[in-house]
Amino acid sequence: MENEVSGGLRYHVGEGRKRGREMRYAYRLETKRIRERDFPYHGEQITCTKELVQFVQRLQDSDIEKFMILYLDAQNKLICVQVIQGTVNQAVVYPREVFKHALLGGACAMILVHNHPSGHPKPSDADIRLTRTLQEGSKIFDLLLHDHLIIAGERFFSFREEGIMS
Repeated sequence: MENEVSGGLRYHVGEGRKRGREMRYAYRLETKRIRERDFPYHGEQITCTKELVQFVQRLQDSDIEKFMILYLDAQNKLICVQVIQGTVNQAVVYPREVFKHALLGGACAMILVHNHPSGHPKPSDADIRLTRTLQEGSKIFDLLLHDHLIIAGERFFSFREEGIMS
């Protein structure tokens, strides 16, 4: 029996009997890459904060909070973008989902980006806690977490440049 899971993952399950014999099935995960319509990319290499800000500038006009994870290969080329839609003042991010997508996509590094529709780029306590949680978790999976950028209108806040991330 084949079932579909979110994100295009497929898995096969089953145990059964056939002519008096017990049968066991193997499991298989499959992923499918699709392009994010709002943030098209073609393997761009992100090497500095300026390039990152240019790539995510579309967030500055959003009236809801959106949280993006940019997944990069070993040469910091963009291989996957995950966008989490939120509400007017928050986007719920689950670390396990961030790492699941990183591992399934074959990422070596990540960059976190989200917007503050309020226009104030200062990170909240929740923003700082999430960043630290993801930074600690990334060490377990040997992933680099390059930065967490907050976009607020024409302004931005870089966790790395402000010394919150090492």
